Amino acid sequence: MRNSSQAGFSLLGVLIALCLIGIMASMAVPRFNSAIATANTAKVQSDLTTLDAAIAVYQLEKGTSPATLKDLSDYVNDIDSVKPPKGKCRLKDGKIITLAIDNYSIEPAGEDNLEGARAVCGTYKAGDFGNGH
Repeated sequence: MRNSSQAGFSLLGVLIALCLIGIMASMAVPRFNSAIATANTAKVQSDLTTLDAAIAVYQLEKGTSPATLKDLSDYVNDIDSVKPPKGKCRLKDGKIITLAIDNYSIEPAGEDNLEGARAVCGTYKAGDFGNGH
């Protein structure tokens, strides 16, 4: 005969626990993805702002705009490691984009760019990124 006082979990108890874990995970994953997009956005903004400041100092000292990011190696520590993150980022207009760019670049001053040389991530400048508010 079986002893009815055996300790353990019933199948129903285990299924209820798994359902609760699934519900909590379904609420956490979107928040996690949103946090990643926020972190990527902050990194791109910070990198582009730092590069813009280095470009401004370079222009003051040399009297010309840098041609490539390598020209800024005296103004930015470890310029070779400054790369955009992979994944989603937020733009100020509320749009979320996926970055698939390997390097930042310099947009030279010209007729279309009245601000002078600027660091860009693809076609986006530091002021283009934000939380959409």
